[in-house]
Amino acid sequence: MKPCLSNLLDDCSAIKDGINAFIVACELHRTGKTDGQIRSVLDRLRVGPSKVRSAVKSAATDKYSFGCPRLEREGLCRYGHRSQCWWYERIPKRSWKGRNERDFWRYGWPGKLTSTEGMVYLAVREIETKRRIRAGSWLFISRKELTMVSGASHGWVLQCCERLRNNGLIEFKKGTQHRWYGRASEIRRIVPIPRPN
Repeated sequence: MKPCLSNLLDDCSAIKDGINAFIVACELHRTGKTDGQIRSVLDRLRVGPSKVRSAVKSAATDKYSFGCPRLEREGLCRYGHRSQCWWYERIPKRSWKGRNERDFWRYGWPGKLTSTEGMVYLAVREIETKRRIRAGSWLFISRKELTMVSGASHGWVLQCCERLRNNGLIEFKKGTQHRWYGRASEIRRIVPIPRPN
């Protein structure tokens, strides 16, 4: 999560404003939280029920996103300028050369991977697109979501992620499964797409 918005979550007094509740709902939705999880966070922050309903409903439409320029204009940036923010510096820039998605096919990756590994890789790319995140940004994904999007079986998803990491296509940190304290897996595609060894 963006540091300015995690600050906003820490400061309960700043969240009472409707626009701030909406921004937090959009950010939680972007990071893969369900509507119920977003509601419980906003309820814990003592946001009014009508603002919670409105924020969750609007965030679920996927029409809104709050980038760093907009957060600066709203006065929510934690730093003087976004260029000083560690989170902003980690965003892959559009000026990166070779950030061509066709390189995956041009370099012959589908022939080097099993069909299941290819499905999992393309699912990560699809989730980036769905969440409107730039290619190569960190994603927090549950194994269940990755299974649903890729169509691969639940048991193979973890192995495929580890093989994709070994092939140098992704960075991957395995999550933990627990009824209350579960942690999502962290996945980031390597951009620009590397050539096979």
